[in-house]
Amino acid sequence: MDELANNRGSQAVHRVLRILLCWNEYQPTLTLTEVAKQNGLTLPTAHRMIKALQDEDFLVQDSTSGKYSLGPAVTELARVVLQRGEQDELPIVSLPHLERMRAISGETVGLHLPMADSRTCVAELVSREAIRTATGVGRSYPLPRGAAGKILVAWSAERLAMAQKRSDDDSKELTKELARVVRQGYAVSQGETIPGARAIALPVFASGGIVVAAINVTGPAHRWTKDRMLAVLPELSEEVAQIATQLGYRPAQGKKADRSPAEQR
Repeated sequence: MDELANNRGSQAVHRVLRILLCWNEYQPTLTLTEVAKQNGLTLPTAHRMIKALQDEDFLVQDSTSGKYSLGPAVTELARVVLQRGEQDELPIVSLPHLERMRAISGETVGLHLPMADSRTCVAELVSREAIRTATGVGRSYPLPRGAAGKILVAWSAERLAMAQKRSDDDSKELTKELARVVRQGYAVSQGETIPGARAIALPVFASGGIVVAAINVTGPAHRWTKDRMLAVLPELSEEVAQIATQLGYRPAQGKKADRSPAEQR
């Protein structure tokens, strides 16, 4: 009997969490009917769960339209995630360098942090060009997709192991590619997360030689060519190196840690 009650309780929790996941950049507001339909729930069940989320400030309702949107409790949780541990100073330290990198490249520059088996953009300065690409702050992508994803996996044995399990490609090929990323000190990608876009990413080291983030510079492939990337790479690398210095990184102290997991085997 207790096991049955526990299973029902677990199912209810999963339903509530799935309801919260309905809101995204394309659906910032939803009606009760839309939430019920997307989750295969009856209106009374959906209303009961939404009311509970509303009582705890996870959802708020517009008094005029009747539509629901994410509430302050979600914002507070996001703040905790983005400011945990050493990561709390990263956006502040990085911002002036991101601005200079945007000026150097003319393209969109973003700061990406590892979150379990994905990466999340936590800060982004969008290109001032009329035709441009953008990730969007808060947007997540599975590792190791994209230039920034390769960077975050290349220097982490744990993330490399997870990526190898999920990868459709040969794990040896993935390891070989990531070892090459470490040797050259940057990663590139084309159309892996945004069709028609090309990106270059660099690792952000912190004290102890640990890669805590990746900085991604992305633009339309017709303009942000590989030749253009390599032409400004020294200047971009210098800006990233300055961020690492502010985070307490010293190249000598990370001599072994700077090697990739693949190279250490």
